[in-house]
This record gives sequence, C-alpha cells and structure tokens, in this order.
Amino acid sequence: MGRAWMPLYVGDYLRDTRDLNTLQHGAYLLLIMHYWQHDALPTDDARLAAITGLSVAQWRRIREPVQAKFAEGWKHKRIEAELAKLDRAVMQRRLAGRNGGIRSGIARAVAQGEAIIRAQAEGKRALARNASGREARAQAAEQQPRTNHNQRFDSSSSADSLNHEIAKSKVAHPKPANQWSRQELDALFARRAVTKVPVHRPDAPSPTPSNPEDGD
Repeated sequence: MGRAWMPLYVGDYLRDTRDLNTLQHGAYLLLIMHYWQHDALPTDDARLAAITGLSVAQWRRIREPVQAKFAEGWKHKRIEAELAKLDRAVMQRRLAGRNGGIRSGIARAVAQGEAIIRAQAEGKRALARNASGREARAQAAEQQPRTNHNQRFDSSSSADSLNHEIAKSKVAHPKPANQWSRQELDALFARRAVTKVPVHRPDAPSPTPSNPEDGD
C-alpha cells in the first residue's frame, strides 16, 4: 500500500536515535519509510540489506543498534500507531462521503417526489378548469334565443318581394340591382307601399254587381 507522505516528529526522532552514527541513521530512515509504505519489514538479512542499499556484510556490521529500535519481528510501535491513526482518518472520510452521498440521494428523491406531486396537482387543476369552461359554454349555448322560423320566412318573403319589385323596375332602371344606391332602393320601397295590390282570396264572396233598378 503506497502512501505519499509519513509523519516524522523530529524532536522525538533525534531523542530516540542519539546512539546511531550517520550510516546507521540512513539505514534506519530507509527501513521506517519502507515500513510506512508496506505496513511491515522483512526479517531476513538479504532483503533488509537491499532496502538499506548495503551489502549483506555491511548490513550485518551495523544491524544491531538499528534493530534495537524495533520490536520483535521488526515491528515498530510508533509507526504502527501512526498507521492506525491514518486508517481511522481514511475510514472517517469514507463514511462521511458515503453519508453525504446518502443524504444527497435522499434530497434528490424528495425533490423528485415533490416535483411529481406538483405536476399531478397542476394537472388536476387544469382538468378542473377545462371542465368549468365546458360547463360555462354549455350554459351560454342554452341561454341563446331560439331561432324564429316565422321571422326567417318573413325575411325571405321580403327579399323575394324586393327582388320582384326590382325585376319589374328593370325597364326604368337598366343597371344591375347590386349597383343601386340607397336612395333608389328607398324610393322603390315607397312606391311599392303606395301601389300595393290587394290579394284576392278564393273563399271570399264575390262582390254583387250593382243593379240600376235597385234604386227604385
């Protein structure tokens, strides 16, 4: 497991390593850095020598004071404590991230649920508005006056009479009827009212001719 950095408490380090010479300092620092990155150290001299960059013979000459800084099996108490602290911090960050993700997911789900509820409510309101509009139009249609068929017949009869009068007046007015002025149409109606011919009904009694002798 690779780790980009390791804590080094300089005061504690110098206090604990006053008995080491320069070569031993170098070997010790390389060993604890390997420990930090890999969680442990090998126990055979060949591999330990390779970590320190020394030959096996050189390593064996300086090994005793360096090994005294470790517990049995090349365990290091201070590094183990720092690794445990780091693992706890990593776990806490992961839990915080997961909890944050859960909270974010819950917030998104709540927002989506609220949006669905709002959309459903708006749809119901739109349906209610449409239903009210249809009822209002139906009531307005029921309140409209019924068509007077007799009036429509009378209007048609008036139009037919007007066309008849216009046809009879073509001699006096050779131009088409749609080109007549308002004054000409009014004059035509006035003449029609004056010269109106009474309608003869078949069931009416015929007038009795006057006899000159009735005067006697």
